[in-house]
Amino acid sequence: MKYIDVIEELSQSKSLHQGNVFTFSKEVLKTAATTLGCKRTNAWLFNEDKSVLRSICSYDASTNRFKEEESLKREELPNYFNFLTKNKIIVSEDALSERMNTELIDTYLLPNQIKSMIDVPLRSEGEMVGVICFEAVQEIYEWSSADKKFTQSLAQLLSLAIETNNKNALREELEKAVKQKEVLLYEINHRVKNNMAVIIGLINLQKHKSKDDFHINLLQELKEKIHSMAVVQNHLHNNKSLVKVELSMYLQELINNLHRSYGHGKEITLSMNLNRAVIDISKGIPIGLIANEVLTNSFKYAFEEDEVGNRLAVNLFRRNREIVIQFEDNGVGFDPEQKQEGMGLELIRDLSKQIDGTFEIQVNGGVTITITFPIE
Repeated sequence: MKYIDVIEELSQSKSLHQGNVFTFSKEVLKTAATTLGCKRTNAWLFNEDKSVLRSICSYDASTNRFKEEESLKREELPNYFNFLTKNKIIVSEDALSERMNTELIDTYLLPNQIKSMIDVPLRSEGEMVGVICFEAVQEIYEWSSADKKFTQSLAQLLSLAIETNNKNALREELEKAVKQKEVLLYEINHRVKNNMAVIIGLINLQKHKSKDDFHINLLQELKEKIHSMAVVQNHLHNNKSLVKVELSMYLQELINNLHRSYGHGKEITLSMNLNRAVIDISKGIPIGLIANEVLTNSFKYAFEEDEVGNRLAVNLFRRNREIVIQFEDNGVGFDPEQKQEGMGLELIRDLSKQIDGTFEIQVNGGVTITITFPIE
């Protein structure tokens, strides 16, 4: 029963669950020496190519001290390493007479007065990663079946600590890599944002140099398209997000900018009912271009300058597993079956397909354009 109690107590060790191999090794080795009545216990780990066993630590019960042993090298102990890697447990009741230990006699067994040993491999995810040793000194010790099972249980606990440590180290590496990726993407987004600002500035310069309305309008439309993409980058940068955009805020900024650009000279009541929705940047840019195209069309073509009561509404809401964006105006309307110069309906359809969405248009005392796409 004492072995079961010891295993249960060790299994609750904080060091075990944290993967603190060195601290838990000390707990296991000291407990094993006390429980088994053997004077020496030690634990070792292989290097990467399994050519060297490096000491985690060893415990000497006669002095109640821990220390680090010198490394064991395969090139100096090929027979012992071969036995170790091929067996689940190596029991040496008379260690000096066992063939597997002949290479250890002069360098290890005699200097430490070791008479009997049990060596149990340590394994992590099925691979041998080290060994834990239990050594009786001065007198030969006959290991019982319970002793052997106990040492194997101790080896399993230490193996679990090693495996936890390895997983913790891997998680830290992954977290570090993710953090580096986030910093890199954040910097890329920042540079893209700045580059788009430069492009918009260059377009403004060319626009001021233009001498006719056709080219001025052409450059203005190009500027607004680029601005719709720049707004996405601006939101990514300001919100410290790498891939997600809050669609309602994005659309609100985009709509207000277009209203400032094209709403002058016309009395237009602008209404926005935008529910919160977070989308991926891969959908954010096409949606921005769609909104830019639809709203530009409404501002430019739907309303007459001398009319009153002009209304333009944008609604954003969820419906089942979809996001719906509706653009409604009460303007003059048009025939969607006929080609409309400058209306960009084909572009809107193509962009809707990019986001796996649908595009619907209704003309009845104005125009209603509905874009529907699935929530990720």
